[in-house]
Amino acid sequence: MDRLYSIGDVHEMTGISVSALRYYADMKIVCPAKIDRQTGYRYYDFDDIQRLKTVGYLKKAGFSLAEITAVMEAASEEERRSLMSERMEQTKKQMNRLKERMSMMEWLTSQNPVPEEGQEGYRIHQKQMDSRRVWMTETPKACRVEDFYRQTGELMAEEMTDFGKMRGYLLDECDFMKHRQLSIEGSFIAHEESQPTGDNSLSILPKGNYICMTTAIFRDDKWIRALSRYFMEKDMPPRIILAVLKHKDFYNWRHSLYEVQILV
Repeated sequence: MDRLYSIGDVHEMTGISVSALRYYADMKIVCPAKIDRQTGYRYYDFDDIQRLKTVGYLKKAGFSLAEITAVMEAASEEERRSLMSERMEQTKKQMNRLKERMSMMEWLTSQNPVPEEGQEGYRIHQKQMDSRRVWMTETPKACRVEDFYRQTGELMAEEMTDFGKMRGYLLDECDFMKHRQLSIEGSFIAHEESQPTGDNSLSILPKGNYICMTTAIFRDDKWIRALSRYFMEKDMPPRIILAVLKHKDFYNWRHSLYEVQILV
């Protein structure tokens, strides 16, 4: 007769707790080879111990008890391989979701608050930029940011999905130069191989010499006055005005930093 091992022996040999061994027996995942009718003591043979070790491997790999039971009771090696492959695909999907969460965490961590007042200095500088392909969301009429979001309901979902990409606003030149106020004509998001959700059309942000300033565009209008005065003094009518998001402040959206880029 094969040697039998008490439940305490099996615990020491496998590291599986006594309560878990009892639970596996009750769930008929691995049943003891013998149960003493008088004492109720459970005894396992060496084959049982090997099956318990397999259960431990499967559990460590992330299999649920129902999945472990299905694998252990598979009618053939082919069926067992199929179950294992299915679980591997589920694990890959879970890993991809975790990677997305990690990317979101890294991006959130990378976002910095606006510098203290006086550190910005509304510095104006020039930058040569190549053309950029973007998906554009436009409105029939230039409007304020709150109205823009109301008119383009899909924009919020796009921001959640494509949080790490270049994004920004197309500003109205007339309001900027004549009325010294910020009005939004559209928003854009960096174009990649796949099109984001929503009724967007592909556009090109032209290459050229851009006059730039980094500031919190929604916090106040000092930067508008500074830039519009600069263009009036230089007698250079702007061709296009962009506000590209640099650092998002999630606790006070008005403090989010944008680089204003004006093509001349």
